Amino acid sequence: MIFNPVEFLRIRRFDLREHTDDEIEEFLKSYLQQEIPDYQMAAWLMAVCCQGLSARETATLTRCMVESGEQLVWKDKTTYRVDKHSTGGVGDKISIVLAPLVASLGLQVPMMAGRGLGHTGGTIDKLESIPGFRTDWSVADFQRICQETGCIINTTGPTLCPADAKLYALRDVTGTVWSIPLITGSIMSKKIAERPDSLVLDVKYGVGAFSPSREAAQELAESLVATGEANGLTPTTAFLTRMEQPIGWAVGNWLEVHECIQLLKGWQKDEDIRKSRDLIDLIVHQAGQMLRHQDPKQSLADCVQKAYTQLKSGGAYAKWVEMVQAQGGDVEAAVDNCDTFMATNATNTATFELKARNAGFVVDINAMTIGLVGVDLGAGRKQAGTSVDPWAGMSFSVKMGDRVEVGDVLVTVFHDKNLAGALECYERIYEAFEISSEPVAELPPIITHMVTKDGCQEMNMVPYS
Repeated sequence: MIFNPVEFLRIRRFDLREHTDDEIEEFLKSYLQQEIPDYQMAAWLMAVCCQGLSARETATLTRCMVESGEQLVWKDKTTYRVDKHSTGGVGDKISIVLAPLVASLGLQVPMMAGRGLGHTGGTIDKLESIPGFRTDWSVADFQRICQETGCIINTTGPTLCPADAKLYALRDVTGTVWSIPLITGSIMSKKIAERPDSLVLDVKYGVGAFSPSREAAQELAESLVATGEANGLTPTTAFLTRMEQPIGWAVGNWLEVHECIQLLKGWQKDEDIRKSRDLIDLIVHQAGQMLRHQDPKQSLADCVQKAYTQLKSGGAYAKWVEMVQAQGGDVEAAVDNCDTFMATNATNTATFELKARNAGFVVDINAMTIGLVGVDLGAGRKQAGTSVDPWAGMSFSVKMGDRVEVGDVLVTVFHDKNLAGALECYERIYEAFEISSEPVAELPPIITHMVTKDGCQEMNMVPYS
């Protein structure tokens, strides 16, 4: 039977029935072979945005995107491999700690990550603030480093999922980015192509996330989980996490790496990591779930405690150093001397402290505002392909719930000395803070739900010490 692209479009436009697997395969293959023009693919993408796809159709589309390029084949079948993906947030530096932490506990973490775009930062941009650190390794080198070191964080590269790159470029200029089936295919195709044994997802919601509500995040998480499970990532588990204030104390590329290195070195007193407590919560719960994927007989509580103990003791630091060295990073300059590295090298960077104008309690630090200001300071990008300033960003002295007096430092801002509009950025940062005479109610937990193939359940975070 001859494939008719117009009929294929009509089926989705009027939601007449589900596409068959063969129809989806033929349509995508024909598009990649330039037998289907952009305008017909754009019409189908818009129809998907309006009518959606079923779970089966989404899984099939994702599989076809995976099969459009190279797929990793791991010769060592005895080692357990697990990956993680976040939908993006402000100050979201979890992967930088998570990969070496989990690898230090015996698993392998082959992680492919992205650059920042819009108000969320990118893991790749952050790691590339370390001199010499490479994230453009070939598939063969990616596998070699992961097998030798236990973890690697790299860009996807052109050979994996070329269909995703071609489709996303079209979605970006046709107003078809926001569609759960299409987002699912874009995220999951790259993760499936890595061929880990399982996957943990961090799906964020709130003012600083792409999903504004918990319900929207749940819908996306359920689609991601179903697609992962259907394509062999078993199990795929998602956490729903709140994104209201910046995570940890740092926003910016090198600043966030600095915060991560401090955690990886371990600590004695909990007060020393007070401003990173939300970051630690996310790290150890995701690490715990990864460990539990490998051994489901263990409880999540035991796995979270194991991850926390390893992190606090500094037990993951050697693995972090090993990963940085394997990826070409200058350990002596940027890791061993992380506390002085920025002061020594950021010679054209201005520093400005924003101090409290009123006394009271910090009841809000609007993550979206902070993320957008970070872009304007130079830490992020507004268009793909543009460069970022490794030094630009913000170091927060307070978190939500803290008491401040007039003159207390709220945040220290870093940017190029010649940045136009710096004063406007300062005022926007002030606007992100809400200080009240009344103390803030106890903050809700940052992790609220877990999504598996069996559905979505409210989650009580695991206590650890």
